[in-house]
Amino acid sequence: MIYMDSSKTKSLVLVVDDDPSLRMVMVAALKKFGFDVIEAQNGKSGIDRFLSEQPDIVLLDVMMPDMDGFEACKTIRQFPDGKLTQILMVTGLEDIDSTKKAFDAGANGFVTKPLNLTLLGQQVRYMLRAGNAFKELHINRSRLAKTQELAKIGNWQIDLKTQEFYCSAEAVQLLGLDDMETPVTLDDFLTPIVPQDWNRVKEAFEKAVKEKIATTLEYQILFSDRTPKHILNKSEIVFDEQHSPVMILGIVQDVSQLKRAEEEIRFLAFYDGLTGLANRMLFIDRLEQSIIESSRNNKHFALLFLDLDNFKGVNDSMGHHVGDRLLKKVAESIKNSIRKSDSATRLVDDKRQKDVMVARLGGDEFTILITDLKTPESAALIARRLLQTVPAVYNFNGQEVSVTTSIGISVFPEDGDKADILLKNADTAMYHAKEEGKNTYQFFKDSMNKAAFERYSIDRDLRKALQNNEFALYYQPKIDLVTRKIVGAEALIRWFHPSRGMIPPNRFIPIAEESGIIIDINRWVLRTAGLQSKTWVDQGYAPIVVAVNLSGYKLARQNIIESIDVALREINFNASNIEIEITENILMQDNDETISTLNRMKSLNLRIALDDFGTGYSSLSYLTSFPVDTIKIDRSFVMACTSEKNNLVIIKAIIAMGHSLGKKIVAEGIETEEQYRFLKGLNCDEGQGYYFSRPVPSEEFAKLLVKGRL
Repeated sequence: MIYMDSSKTKSLVLVVDDDPSLRMVMVAALKKFGFDVIEAQNGKSGIDRFLSEQPDIVLLDVMMPDMDGFEACKTIRQFPDGKLTQILMVTGLEDIDSTKKAFDAGANGFVTKPLNLTLLGQQVRYMLRAGNAFKELHINRSRLAKTQELAKIGNWQIDLKTQEFYCSAEAVQLLGLDDMETPVTLDDFLTPIVPQDWNRVKEAFEKAVKEKIATTLEYQILFSDRTPKHILNKSEIVFDEQHSPVMILGIVQDVSQLKRAEEEIRFLAFYDGLTGLANRMLFIDRLEQSIIESSRNNKHFALLFLDLDNFKGVNDSMGHHVGDRLLKKVAESIKNSIRKSDSATRLVDDKRQKDVMVARLGGDEFTILITDLKTPESAALIARRLLQTVPAVYNFNGQEVSVTTSIGISVFPEDGDKADILLKNADTAMYHAKEEGKNTYQFFKDSMNKAAFERYSIDRDLRKALQNNEFALYYQPKIDLVTRKIVGAEALIRWFHPSRGMIPPNRFIPIAEESGIIIDINRWVLRTAGLQSKTWVDQGYAPIVVAVNLSGYKLARQNIIESIDVALREINFNASNIEIEITENILMQDNDETISTLNRMKSLNLRIALDDFGTGYSSLSYLTSFPVDTIKIDRSFVMACTSEKNNLVIIKAIIAMGHSLGKKIVAEGIETEEQYRFLKGLNCDEGQGYYFSRPVPSEEFAKLLVKGRL
């Protein structure tokens, strides 16, 4: 028998965890939500406190010495007072087996570490509400059983000999039929059932009468005011003295509150609290089901893996609250796009909810499972619609945020027959889409496995390259086109891998940017180039300007000014002999921050060159907005300057415009005598390229300095 303790003013929570710091944080968070909280440091002491204090809910850590959370949960369930107590498992194990083990032990729910303390408080509140519903339901069932035995309250019956139907007044009221003036018939009894359940329940009643069998049914009804209720309908066969069935005796019960509590718990367990989409656990479960069903029926399905482009930048610059609001907007866009895609591409029919699942795996990663494809290529139609729908500009409190997405697609069974492989391959394809320029989609290909492994290997080895002195700087001379004297050099990084040999910058710089190692590499390049330039001066060579081509990845947030200042102080070098080369994409990142960074560079007496000029966007505006000293004409224009009329026009315009603004003009990629004479004739100031010299090690460059002219 269960009794409610009416003396309690607050719900009592027992927190059992061997980590005192985590226990302290959980206790503080739960008290903030208005709960009384007691603690225990291990499973055994937790059981003792449970027996002495009788808490309303127990939070059990899974991994504890002596007695783990699973065993403690089983033990609590063996006590009479522990059968209906709510138990929430707290675990760092985020896998299906651990979750199943928790529920098998008797847990009502689980939450994974690291804890979202706000969500934890809400989940405890929901579970207590569900627990009260279960306790109340248990009390009602006990009372109802006794009442049925004595007075048959809330019952109905069918005489199997006469087919007569009887419904008690309490049941009539429960079903909203109490305004009827005539006795309730079986048809009346079934009238409130919602259309989607009506045939099923009607057929079950007819089968029960015909075959004289007991039934248990759950269905929904609608009151006259359209209020829905969940009904539990159970029946048993009554036999006479000759053991012949003579009557079906049944009860009806409103279980709406229990259903709501179950749905809330299910939502917390299997859905993302921020976006309302399925979470990783539910998605993996559905993916594994799809593999089984598609294997059995020899069908295809597609897995789309979406990752927002530059979402981390939004979080870093505008805060996580804006990032969360953006994720909600994107989730809604994805759901709307899927609904439109289903009808537009005729991939699925009214089974859309079964055949398409959208999930948020975490962070800015979303997945879409599209089952029962007509052809694997059909997934591209949905991907294209997503690429049209997701990109948007959102305004959050006056701040504009634009977002695009990259999509990877894996197809069953071509790209894998296991959930983890399909997910990994879709992720790989998504990464390839980012490399293709972002805001696009890519199918998975076998060759991409090698590319993905290669990328991983480079990222891993980059972390050791600096400390192992595997980097070197090569220097390409800059030539005064009139005198052919060496007036400067561009420092170019090279990576000499111990087993792979020389790895060119275009293979490792993008990986270094994404991993953040680029910041340390930039610092090394600055210091090494400055130290080498100073060495040449100390050796008696005339000072030249050494250009350093720094990666522009989040230039304004690299503390690059501090790095330059420290490097110059360490080597006691004149900053005017260092030129920082930047590309137009740097200038497009954030005008205010970038201008501030470049102005601070100028304050250190550094020179600034705009590299690859003419290949970006709005190039002309940069020349007046940013403190640039030198313009470098991109090699793509120089290499065809003598054969392409358009290139000739562009080069003339750049030189004339640059000189009018007081900028020095440098031509990159000069490879022939004809190109040299042509650019010299256009009054281009300086040049570099294979015609003069390839990039060479510092020792070889010193020999070029001895010559003086090339």
